[in-house]
Formats: sequence, C-alpha cells, structure tokens
Amino acid sequence: MRLLAVVLGVLASSGTVDFAQAETMPVETARSAIDQAGTAIRGGKPTDAIVAVEPVIAALEEQQKAQTVQCADGGSQTIMLLLMQAAASEKLPKAEQRNAVVIDSAFCTALFLKGFALIDLQRWDDAEPFLRRAHDAAPLNAQYLNEYAEWHNSMKQRQKSHDLFEQAFDLGEFDTNKETKTFNQARSLRGMAYTEIEMGQLDKAEKNLRKSLKLIPNHPGAKSELEYIAELRKKAKE
Repeated sequence: MRLLAVVLGVLASSGTVDFAQAETMPVETARSAIDQAGTAIRGGKPTDAIVAVEPVIAALEEQQKAQTVQCADGGSQTIMLLLMQAAASEKLPKAEQRNAVVIDSAFCTALFLKGFALIDLQRWDDAEPFLRRAHDAAPLNAQYLNEYAEWHNSMKQRQKSHDLFEQAFDLGEFDTNKETKTFNQARSLRGMAYTEIEMGQLDKAEKNLRKSLKLIPNHPGAKSELEYIAELRKKAKE
C-alpha cells in the first residue's frame, strides 16, 4: 500500500498522466476485433485480419492526436508506464508536455496484428511501421519487440536484430506471468543465437541456444540450430 501511495503521489504531482481510459471505441469492441483478426491469421487469411483491425487502429490514432497513448497488460504494467510517462514529461518544457494515458492492450495488438498480417502477405516494407508503432505504444510487451527484432533479421540487419532480441529478453524480467515470460525469453534467446550464427559467433550462439533449452526443453528449433552449429564446426576442420 505504501508503494501505491508513492506512485499515486508522483503521478498527481506531475499533472500530465491519467489513469482514465477514455477510449474512442468500447474495449469489448476492440477485443472482439482482435479475436477475429487472430482467427483470420491462423486460418491463412491475412487480408481479413487487416480488415478486422483497421477500425481499432483508427480509434487508437484518434486518441493519439491530443495525448500520449500507451497500452498495458494488467495493473503492474499500467503503473510502470504511468511512472515512465511522468518521468519523461517532467524532462520537457512546460509548453511541450502532453497529457498521457494508458489504455487496454487490444488497441496496440491491432497494430501488431496488422504488421504480422502484412508479413504474411510478403509486404515487408509496409509491415515495419506497424510493428514499430506496436512496440512504441506498448514498450513493456516483449512479444511485440521479439517480432520487430525478427523483422530486422529478415532484412539481414543482424546486429540491430540481435540488440532488439536482447532488449526483449530483458523486458521479460518485468512479466509477472511465468508462462509468457518463459515463452518470450526463450524466443529472444533463439533469435539472438540465430543472428550470432549469421555473424560467425558460434560460441555465443551455442550458449544462448542451451539457455533457451533450459526454459523450453526439446524445442525443435533450438535443437536444429545446435545441430547446424556442429555441422559448421565440422566443415571448418575439414
């Protein structure tokens, strides 16, 4: 309770952040659209997914016109984001400060799913802004950052991809859900390892792959990459 009181005190003194969730679209409507989009993507219909999320993205953009808007998964992330927003606002001149709110995660998921669907459609350049915006609006979501890192990897931007995967791994430490934390951190480690293989850093890659297997034992992707490392080392000796 004392920590919550301190948090509320910081927010109140800043005068620029708000717990209010004055969405321009009902949360239930946004979540329903997200469910439809997810079903469409799993069903191999990325165009239908884009159609489903467009109204949600439009609602988010409407909110962003007059204030800083970010998304959170749960109360812990909400408090953290509000504190981050307050700290960032205090560094700006009074005239440049904007009101800031934290809203339901469905609105940022819409950006993420559109980026994901565009990748399915092989529209790589079009996908990047939506993956980036999803991360910017939900900076504590490790899944979004992992996918943005993978986009850079697909563009053969290995070091940039590696750095983003590493950041995503660190974000996992803030996840209070053990299952999603394990999934996202294992994904980050595999992504880091892949870029390290491409950059010729086989020892680092092997280490990260083994760490990922401690999180998710017998993962076929991690095991396959370890076999690939063994083949590369064997060829180097021939």
